[in-house]
Amino acid sequence: MNDFNSSSAGEEQSTTGAPRYNSFSEAFSSARADASSIAREAAPKLKQALAGAAHDMAYGAAFGACFAACFAKELVPSSVKDTLRRGMRDGRRAAEKAASEVSSPVSADTPPPLGA
Repeated sequence: MNDFNSSSAGEEQSTTGAPRYNSFSEAFSSARADASSIAREAAPKLKQALAGAAHDMAYGAAFGACFAACFAKELVPSSVKDTLRRGMRDGRRAAEKAASEVSSPVSADTPPPLGA
C-alpha cells in the first residue's frame, strides 16, 4: 500500500520531507489502485457478514412471530375463541349490510345530503 509515512527496505526517502509523488494525478491514481485492491479483498468478507446478519434477523423474526402465535393459541380458552369467531362473523355481516345500504339507489323519501 502507499502510505505516505511508510517505507520499505528497498525504498529511499529523502529526509527533507519531499513529496512521494511527482504530481497530483500520480498520487490520485495510486490511491485509486490501492482502494480498489482493498475493496476487492473486503467485499467477500462483507457479503458473508451481511448474509449472516440477514439470516439471523429472518430467523429471529420468524421464530418470534410463530412463538407468539402458538403461545396465544394455547393460552386463549376455547370459549373465548368461539366468542371471537362469532364477533368477527357478526361484524362482517354488519359491514356487508352497511355497504349494501350505501350502494343502493336513493329513494324519493331520502332527504338530500347536508350542504346540498
